[in-house]
Amino acid sequence: MKFILPIEEITEDDRPRVGGKAFALAVMTRKGLRVPPALCVTTEAYREYVQSTKLGEKILIELHRKAFEDMRWEEIWDTALRVRNFFLQTPIPEEIRNAIALLLQSFFSGDPVAVRSSAPGEDAAQTSFAGLHESYIQVSGAESILEHIRLVWASLWSDRALLYRQE
Repeated sequence: MKFILPIEEITEDDRPRVGGKAFALAVMTRKGLRVPPALCVTTEAYREYVQSTKLGEKILIELHRKAFEDMRWEEIWDTALRVRNFFLQTPIPEEIRNAIALLLQSFFSGDPVAVRSSAPGEDAAQTSFAGLHESYIQVSGAESILEHIRLVWASLWSDRALLYRQE
């Protein structure tokens, strides 16, 4: 399982694992355009995180308390807040943390980076999640980057992202 890929190594086959933004950066890199150095945390890292910590089960319980289409905005907001708190209270397991941190440290050497989403389906023909998920800039150091990755993952479940999915 690869939890993280340098942008130069991303191929067409990786698109479902890295999302549209990361794939577009990889294409631009291959075409010789100037792209800042980048790494992409894959969907495998997210899936392993939510499975190994049992977050996936907790999220499903929250989303199935009531039929999603019947939820009022306030109920969606409450659900999103509970899910965000799950992420804030659940550290990234050591296996994932170690696999990612080593490459982060050697690749960025403490330089500030942007941490942002590139989820599969985020920028598809029928959907555009532009601006819905959190982005963080000027993040330095492997530990801080890892914490901000977790915050980006949490933002996949924000009230505005849930409302957008409902629409």
